[in-house]
Amino acid sequence: MGMLEARVIDDRRQWNEFIASTPTGHLCQTFEWGENSEDGAGKALRVGVLDGGRLVAAIMLSRVKASGLPASFYYAPRGPVCADPTSPAFATLIDGAKREARKRGAFFIRVEPNVPQGDPVWPTALKQAGFHPTDHVIYLRSAWVTDLHPSEDQLLAGMMMTWRQNIRSGARKGVTVRLGQGEDDLDAFYRLLVETGARDHFYVYPKSLYRDMLANYSAENAARNATAQMALLLAEYNGAPIAAATVAALGEWSWNLHSGSSGIPEHRKLRPNYLLQWECMRWVKAHGANYYDWRTIPDILEPGQELYGVYEFKKGFGGSVRRVIPTHDLPLNPLLYWPYVTAVSARRAIQRRRRQQFERQREQTRTEKP
Repeated sequence: MGMLEARVIDDRRQWNEFIASTPTGHLCQTFEWGENSEDGAGKALRVGVLDGGRLVAAIMLSRVKASGLPASFYYAPRGPVCADPTSPAFATLIDGAKREARKRGAFFIRVEPNVPQGDPVWPTALKQAGFHPTDHVIYLRSAWVTDLHPSEDQLLAGMMMTWRQNIRSGARKGVTVRLGQGEDDLDAFYRLLVETGARDHFYVYPKSLYRDMLANYSAENAARNATAQMALLLAEYNGAPIAAATVAALGEWSWNLHSGSSGIPEHRKLRPNYLLQWECMRWVKAHGANYYDWRTIPDILEPGQELYGVYEFKKGFGGSVRRVIPTHDLPLNPLLYWPYVTAVSARRAIQRRRRQQFERQREQTRTEKP
């Protein structure tokens, strides 16, 4: 290894090729991830380590406004990316990230590496770099992953029987799935997403975020900048969109990103999400992906847990749990950092109690119904 230099990187293709080819690489560390909102451009910080012009370590940091404070911190979703955290490149990367974050007024750095739980070296390397574990998770640690190496027939055979039946019956009953394109299809997707968010109580970002993502990860940009390719798929019945989903593929990996479906009873009876997700899996497999990351599932896999129903749906398609190491923080200004995390912990505890109370009341109402 020659002379290592940490600096801000602006070469998209060089960055994305490194992220896609490194085992800890992830969609959320691609160059474009920091631009997926109307105010995203210019706020992301991309620090890389060059060894004779070759990128050997990288971290894409999103700037986050600290709630209740006139200050910001930097967050690396599923980063940093480095093949060997015990190498000098990793230490150089963290030093460079600290320097650049301080220059921009950040008071801490939060990372959530794409490193499987049980890894023998990453936790020690992070500790040596000044990080400590925290329970202030932004991106949940557990995901459901389906191995796409088998043939389509083998993948179907590996699913739960009801899932196979729902995929086939949806197609038999006239549900069709096609690739979306243009503003009309984006509008249809967003309507279904908003409807599902209201029904299932999850936050939906402004439409501009999804528009940006589809543009940033278009087939043209994927070819030019070596970034991920993203697709919008729409399930339709009698010409009307009844379910929609976005997926992305980068190297061996793919991700199930956002999905929504109609709440109309006639549409729900068709169970379009089964056929839709099967077509998503077929699309990413055709684009070279060997793994389908369904993203978040609950930390505790027991009925009654938040997201448990979503987990059961994902599980039926076959696969296994993939859990990553904990979130880690690196304080840059301890006098600001420790009071801030203490206040956030207290606020989260109150929110958790309220949510648990709401769930208990909802369950009680359900059982009291005649």
